[in-house]
Parts: sequence; structure tokens; C-alpha cells
Amino acid sequence: MLRRAVLTLPLLVACGDAPGAIEVDASSPPSPDAAPDAAAGACAPLGECAWLDDYQRRIVGALSGAEDIAPGLRLAHRASVAERDATRVFLFDELTALGLVPRRHDYTTVQHTGANVLATLDATGGAGGTIIVGAHFDSVPAGPGAADNATGVAMVLAAARYLKDVPQRNHQIVFAFFDQEELGLIGSKQYVRTLAGTDVMGAHVFDMLSFDGDGDRAVELWSPTPALQTVYQTHGAAAGMPVSSVMFQYSDHQAFLDAGFPATGVGEEFVANDHTPHYHKATDTFANVSFQHLSRVSHLMLAVLDAEVRTP
Repeated sequence: MLRRAVLTLPLLVACGDAPGAIEVDASSPPSPDAAPDAAAGACAPLGECAWLDDYQRRIVGALSGAEDIAPGLRLAHRASVAERDATRVFLFDELTALGLVPRRHDYTTVQHTGANVLATLDATGGAGGTIIVGAHFDSVPAGPGAADNATGVAMVLAAARYLKDVPQRNHQIVFAFFDQEELGLIGSKQYVRTLAGTDVMGAHVFDMLSFDGDGDRAVELWSPTPALQTVYQTHGAAAGMPVSSVMFQYSDHQAFLDAGFPATGVGEEFVANDHTPHYHKATDTFANVSFQHLSRVSHLMLAVLDAEVRTP
């Protein structure tokens, strides 16, 4: 997440009690044996999901240096050219293992050269339109970036793993991993330039979902367009998770909003000041991620995307 001052708007909150809401024990370390197809089983958006926790632990662990991202290679951060290249290779491998066809979106600006990673899941029917599910994969040099934003990457990969098995997909889905967010939303701005004439139903951008200090299970929507705000608050109520709407422009969702596309950022309570104290620090490590909170928000994401992709 790009560091900037923020402005709070009046909060719009949807709360509710969700019997049987998922709580996950976050005490165990990542398992090196948790391959993409391990622990296969049914996954219900607001119910049990046999593979979700182990899968996200492995992704965050590899991206934040808690385990090798490739044989003999552990990342210190994801800010250098070499480490971002290693991250792209990792993302290509993960997407390929899910049966998707990843591609690079290379770009060059006056000051920056980088590459986003994209993969498209085709619709199985319906009238068309595109849903974008994204997160930035770079970090600041100060630390390993487990929260910011290995957690967001783990959510997008989990969305890809879930949605590929949804039989009724009325809309195309693009899974987008943005480069150089920390330098000024560079990768997302360059990607948005390729979308002229595209019917974008909504861009869902996930950034830093690792912390719930006060235990209220809350999630922030950053500058959401009204339709996206409604769908998140509807499913948030069903999940027993307060969903607030705030103005915040310093993450990749803003590139879509600036171009006139419906979008929202989804994050922990950064504006409400209930966010990780390890933000942009060397202590932003695997050990300091609440995988319980990440799992809760991931279930909410799956509920939202499942409903959106089936919408006629």
C-alpha cells in the first residue's frame, strides 16, 4: 500500500450475526507440503473451505521469505528487479497449476519499467462483461511485506482457485497482479490504459488484510462505487462482518476509478486506525499476519465474487 495521508468519510456499516462463521487457528507455521492441489475438497464461500487456510499460508510464506519461493531462494522483500522477477515466476507457476494461462503485461514509462501478471478465466455463458480481481505483488525495501501485500496476492490466488470450479460464470474474470504499486500505482495505471472499450463490471482490489486489533471483524471498502458497496455490505451482514465505506485513494483501486471504471479497494481498517503496526517495517513478517482475519475476509470475498460472477 502506498503511504499517504487519508481523509475519512462518514462510515456506512452493515453488521450481522453469522452462526457458524469461520474461525481458523492461526498458530501453526506454513506447511511445505501444502501444494496447490493438496487438501482438495468442497469450498463454501461462507462455510467450510478445506484448502483455504493451508493454501494462503503457503502463498504468504513464500512471498514473505518464511520459506523458499524457489529451491534455495528466499526473498528479503519484493522491491528489487530480481526479487520482483522471482515473484512473477512464482505467480506464473501458481496460475498454471490452477489450469489458467498467465501472461505478462510489460510496460515502460519515463521513469519506470515493470510487468504485471494477468490471467483470464472465461465465462461459461451469460451476456458478457469483465470482473477484475487484483492485488499488488511488490513491497517496500524495508521489509518482507507479508501483510502488504502478500495477503492480497494470496486472496486473489484463492479467488482463482475457487472461481475456476464455479460452473455458472456469466462474466469473464481477469486475475491481475500489479507491479510497482509502492512507487505510485504504476502497474495498475498502465494496465488500466489497456481497458479502453472494455465492459468492466467492477474491479475488486485487495491490499493488506492481516490485522484486526480490536477483534470487531471489520473490513474497509476504499472509495467504493455504490453497487460494489452494496454487494459487500450485503454479504458482510451475512458473515457477521462490519463493512465500512471510506475515502482512500492510495492503492490500486484508484487507477480504475480515475479511468471511470467501477471499483473498490478492500483492506483492513487503515483509515479507522485498526491496521497492522508493522506497516512498511522490517517486522511485516509471516509471524505477524493474522491468518484468522485473512481467512474471514477471504470467505467474504468468495461470497461476493460468487454472487457477482453468477449475476445475469
